[in-house]
Amino acid sequence: MKQKKYILLLLAAFWQFGYAQQRSLAHLRAGQLGYGINVSWLEQYWNPQVLYRDKLTDNDFRLIGSLGFKTIRLPVAFQQFYIQGSDIQKAKLLSDIDAVIRKSIRYRIRLVLVNHYGNLRADHLQDDTQQLLALWTFLEKRYRKISCNSLYFELLNEPVIGDQQWLPVARKLAARIREGSPDRTIIVGASNYNSIYELSRIAPLPLKNIIYTFHFYEPFLFTHQGADWIGKQVATTGIPFPYLDQQMPPLAPAARGTAGEANYKNYHNEGKAGAVHDKLLIIKKWSDIHHVPVLCSEYGVYRKFASEQSICNYLTAVKNELDRLSIPWMIWDYDENFSIFQGKPGRRTLSPCLSELFRK
Repeated sequence: MKQKKYILLLLAAFWQFGYAQQRSLAHLRAGQLGYGINVSWLEQYWNPQVLYRDKLTDNDFRLIGSLGFKTIRLPVAFQQFYIQGSDIQKAKLLSDIDAVIRKSIRYRIRLVLVNHYGNLRADHLQDDTQQLLALWTFLEKRYRKISCNSLYFELLNEPVIGDQQWLPVARKLAARIREGSPDRTIIVGASNYNSIYELSRIAPLPLKNIIYTFHFYEPFLFTHQGADWIGKQVATTGIPFPYLDQQMPPLAPAARGTAGEANYKNYHNEGKAGAVHDKLLIIKKWSDIHHVPVLCSEYGVYRKFASEQSICNYLTAVKNELDRLSIPWMIWDYDENFSIFQGKPGRRTLSPCLSELFRK
């Protein structure tokens, strides 16, 4: 009887050691991501011509590295260009991804490969799941030999179905990837568009070497002001960050009666670094309770209507809070409508404020 208890205790100790090792690996890989930036390009499913753009040149990689970024997050519209794409589109897409991977390795920049805008619908769950399983089976095999320290897989950007449906699918996808790449770090977000709040409500998957991701665009009234694809709720433009009463524009007539009106009236509470801290602390506490690493894989500002100073104030405030909480982060984005630059990417088009920020 004593011998049996001893064996059970020994097995438990080995299990705990193995779990701790894998837990450490997930935290190590999360820490290695450091500061990152999204390169918006191959996720633009509405424009197949993006497949033929020479987007990330050697000069871009040198610039990204010189600004202190350690990671590129590469969102890809696999649904449009691979699952539903023509043979020509498939070949060009894979060629583009291969080129980015080669350059990332050459310049010692880590890469997160993201399935962006992928289908996973509640009313087509079984069929969509099978498509995703086939996709990740293919990608795992194609990139199996790429170092797990260099390439990470993010299963699905901003899932829109509920977590009770999404998480079992995520578990299946991760298990399929692990069949051929047992040490590949996998990134998983929660429902409601990678909501920080939904993530804080779930239990982590019973899997090892997982990084949990969230997106942070709060206060939304500021970060998406004037974004036409959002609608009337963000019609008010010229909103400063942080909140300054004397600089606040009047509420846009189009925003009246929408969620934007309530957000406008509450902006004096939300538009400050303290509110950013309070929200990020929610997910930090969740991370600590469950002993899993978290990643802010998107935060940024739509720059068309925001002042350069407010953009820098916001990016600085969020960066400082994430750094304080030891959460790695990735800005959205490099050179599209949330760009950190005031024109074509380059040192000359980076504001002095942001130049200083990325030196820290």
